Amino acid sequence: METKYIIIGVVVIVVLFVFYYIKITIDEKKGQNSEEKQKVKDIIKKITPEGEDYTALYAVWEKIDIGGGGRTVTTTTHYWYYAVGFKPGELYVVPLSFDGGDISYGEPMNFTKENTGMINAKEGDSWMSIYDLEGKEIVSVLAGPSNTKDDKYHPVNIQQKEEYEAFCAFIKEFMKEVNDYHNVTVTGKVGKPLAKK
Repeated sequence: METKYIIIGVVVIVVLFVFYYIKITIDEKKGQNSEEKQKVKDIIKKITPEGEDYTALYAVWEKIDIGGGGRTVTTTTHYWYYAVGFKPGELYVVPLSFDGGDISYGEPMNFTKENTGMINAKEGDSWMSIYDLEGKEIVSVLAGPSNTKDDKYHPVNIQQKEEYEAFCAFIKEFMKEVNDYHNVTVTGKVGKPLAKK
């Protein structure tokens, strides 16, 4: 009797895995030239001068707050979404919001070595935190090569392997340019940009 339940459990797990794999494959295929990907490109084209010169990319940031008291621990996850446009020496970050499947955008932020105090990132990773001239964090972004609609917190199908690779290379160059300009050395740790002296 026990063996029967084990076999049923294994079959259910295999079926769920196959279903999940098929869903991801379909979402990835949809994301190659999806409407959402085109919308991100259109936003970057619209808000940047000479929009064709910028590589457009979808990015996110996720932060988990842990709270509570006594024996109760609560976690709250916050999500932010961005359209990012970049070219050598310049970056635009545009907040995105999703309402009923429609993408809208907020005030674009423009960053150059002159108006950016420092960039904290880890070489080879695809995240960066941007700080103002007083050392206050302005915005953090994280890009991925594959974004699929998993739930309401992951609202887009966007495949962007080439853009992702270009962004990783851009982060390294832009971080060096900004930080050398301001003579700053960063840790490459999220939330802790400067090493203690």
